[in-house]
Amino acid sequence: MSQNIITIDGPSGAGKSTITRLVASRLGLRYLDTGAMYRAATLHCMRAGIKLDDPKAVAGTIKSLNLDIELVKDGPVKVRIGGQDVTDKIRTPEVTRNIHYVADIMEVRDWLVAMQRKIGQQGDLVTEGRDQGTLVFPHADLKVYLYATHEVRARRRFEELRQRGLETTFDEVLKDVTQRDHLDMSREHGGLRKALDAVELDTSTLTPDQVAESIVKLAKSRLAMRTRKIDKDKLGLDQHKA
Repeated sequence: MSQNIITIDGPSGAGKSTITRLVASRLGLRYLDTGAMYRAATLHCMRAGIKLDDPKAVAGTIKSLNLDIELVKDGPVKVRIGGQDVTDKIRTPEVTRNIHYVADIMEVRDWLVAMQRKIGQQGDLVTEGRDQGTLVFPHADLKVYLYATHEVRARRRFEELRQRGLETTFDEVLKDVTQRDHLDMSREHGGLRKALDAVELDTSTLTPDQVAESIVKLAKSRLAMRTRKIDKDKLGLDQHKA
């Protein structure tokens, strides 16, 4: 059994980042945004000036990626490439549109998944992405799958970009969200799928606080059940010894 690992998967714009940060804060766990890792890999390749539709070139370029992920309590993940803070730079529409080229490559996914599992070895982690409950941490204590309508997710992304001063239109964002869903779900390795034992939550009409509170209650319930099972097993072992 993993040690206090909660996975939160779902499509872009479902509210994973905000909700995962809230859950981690309320439970006193670390927070990992795996999407930031794929964004960093994409930015690195874009800066290298290679053809992103050339898998061999991307796989070769990733070998030179000096990626540092700092898990900050009660805050967003800090991302550095070669010591330079790129936390904001990885969130541009250009990176979003190109991320699928990099995320589709097996060598990239293997490298980042290994990095994610190493981070998870310490336990006490809430991690979000596309394949956390299905591939990276299949034995997590609690798996959650968040979703919302295309329109709701596009509106959230549109408002986020506007607040950061990035020029775009709602139609462009909606197109990007729809295309991203198709690419994520059709990916052969590490694609977007709901784990069979995941709890589904529709965030379309709920606030981040409401969703986070639901997950916190689920997590505490699972922890209580696990504690009772451990106590029961211990009692049985003690009686056997007697």
